[in-house]
Amino acid sequence: MVRGRAVSLLALTALAGLASHALRADPLPACLGGTIPTSQEATGAHDGATLRLADGHEVRLAGVIAASDIDGDQTAVTRATAALDRLVAGKRVLLHSLPEAADRYGRFLAQVVLADETGIWVQGRLVADGMLRVGPEAGEPACSEALIVQERTARAAKAGLWAEPHFVIESADNLAALNAAIGRFAVVEGRVARIGETPSRTYIDFGRRYSEDFTITIPRASRAAFQAAGIDLKALRGKRIRARGVLFSSGGPAIEVHKPASIEIVQGSGT
Repeated sequence: MVRGRAVSLLALTALAGLASHALRADPLPACLGGTIPTSQEATGAHDGATLRLADGHEVRLAGVIAASDIDGDQTAVTRATAALDRLVAGKRVLLHSLPEAADRYGRFLAQVVLADETGIWVQGRLVADGMLRVGPEAGEPACSEALIVQERTARAAKAGLWAEPHFVIESADNLAALNAAIGRFAVVEGRVARIGETPSRTYIDFGRRYSEDFTITIPRASRAAFQAAGIDLKALRGKRIRARGVLFSSGGPAIEVHKPASIEIVQGSGT
């Protein structure tokens, strides 16, 4: 009897989710079309990219990066947290969870949509408002692509953090700025000087002094993902590209990427 009741409750939850989809004014983002969400009540924001649920769990917004204390801009940290809190506090949300159910801190990873008549895609709204940046390493490729489009618009309008010097796109040639930003998430743009490959990694170098200049590293295990996405890594030489990730020191400043969406081939200025 208890089991049957639990099944009935699950069925009602699913129906409620479908009903909320039907009521939404905004269309469901295409990248979420194949997922079945769960409905939960949010109590508020923990930080700019993490919300709390009424059951005590925390949800990390998949595919986005919030400003943190290491960025040295507390105003951006506070602003993003307040923006997320205004969106979700006291509301029911639909969680489109990723296959990897939780991150290393035990937080659920999910794309989040408001379960009301607005149907706001939380990640999309916060990126469009310049509150968050896109971080494809913790997100799905299709959603990352949609978010990057939103980010371009926000950046062109200098919305939110894109008006702040800490968050501009860094030049691959500005080694002083990149070295000063080690440990921070950054978006770096430049022209590829050469491509190197070893059994374990692919190296995308932006200068001749590979031990000093900016480099993107791609682990061997990730090469197949780039091939599947139609990106020929060796053909990137001479092209202007943009990479995003956490800067670390490997002789010179470097970013390691695993997912194709973390690299954009820049076709012209303003993209």
